[in-house]
Amino acid sequence: MEVLFVIALIIFLGKAKNYKGNIDYSMPRRFSPTTIKKVPEPVEEISTVFTPLRFDEFIGQKRAKMILKKYIEQTEIRKDIMPHILLSSCSGGKGKTTLVEIIAKELGVKFVETITSNIEDGKLYDLIAEADGGILFLDEIHGLKRDQAEKLYTVMERFKVDGKPVKKFTLIGATTELGEIIKDMKPFYDRFKIPIELEDYNEQELSMIGKQYQEKTFELHEHLNSKKLFKIARNSRGTPRNLIKLLEATIYFGGKLDVVLDCFNIIKDGFTKRDLKVLRYIEKNDKGVGLQALSCYLGISTTNFQFEIEPYLLSSDLILRTPRGRKITPEGTLFTKQYQHIKV
Repeated sequence: MEVLFVIALIIFLGKAKNYKGNIDYSMPRRFSPTTIKKVPEPVEEISTVFTPLRFDEFIGQKRAKMILKKYIEQTEIRKDIMPHILLSSCSGGKGKTTLVEIIAKELGVKFVETITSNIEDGKLYDLIAEADGGILFLDEIHGLKRDQAEKLYTVMERFKVDGKPVKKFTLIGATTELGEIIKDMKPFYDRFKIPIELEDYNEQELSMIGKQYQEKTFELHEHLNSKKLFKIARNSRGTPRNLIKLLEATIYFGGKLDVVLDCFNIIKDGFTKRDLKVLRYIEKNDKGVGLQALSCYLGISTTNFQFEIEPYLLSSDLILRTPRGRKITPEGTLFTKQYQHIKV
């Protein structure tokens, strides 16, 4: 009896395997919990955001471009490496990283980038090895520890680590605190053969950057007219990074620039309600206000104040740094009076 049952079961399973019947294979099929489904590999997205890849696409910084192009030209003629470069500016967003990427592309060398705060003890030499004779770009290089900077002295001059030769490379540093490096790490500063201080962008250059960016990034029907581009440039605090942020927001808001400026709390010419709040606070304390007091008052870090808020107020002559702290200028007082009706 058991033998007959096994034979019947084999016949049944054989028929079931070949059975196609009236199953609709267009309908989704259920899988048991143990079914293994292969997940397709993620497709790498191609960025549509435009970034200049050549010097002729990079608008502004004429002096810096002239210096860099001449050194690149001579480097190729001499079949040597590019000398070490230090890029500085009073604030971020002026295109330092983009310039370094262009240098690497022009030289046709490898490009390794990191922020100094991310460098763990003992890993600096690993980054040099990773650069493989190309460019090692250290952003916020003023944050490098003193002992790390001292280790680079011999490497930068003689390309040796612990007496052993390493492949020649180019170190490029970027900083918004040049004075801090000169004051605390002067020997390190002296080893950069090409110190370049980036210039402020004027409104015409910023308008051109905006025009180029929207042409490379957005559809024609979304483009803003020259009048709006110029107004965006005037409110971008002199940096391409802010310009692009306002440009994209205006396009996303259907061209309503005034609405965008209001959303970002911009009063006029890039000055914000937070700037006004800072000026009013300093104005009330005519003996001077310290950095820590200002940061506590605003509820932000000292770093945020120093790099995001203060540079524009200083460059616009609305405040000054004194031994007793920050003080307001006559222009700053005039600004607060002009906008005394605004609540912050």
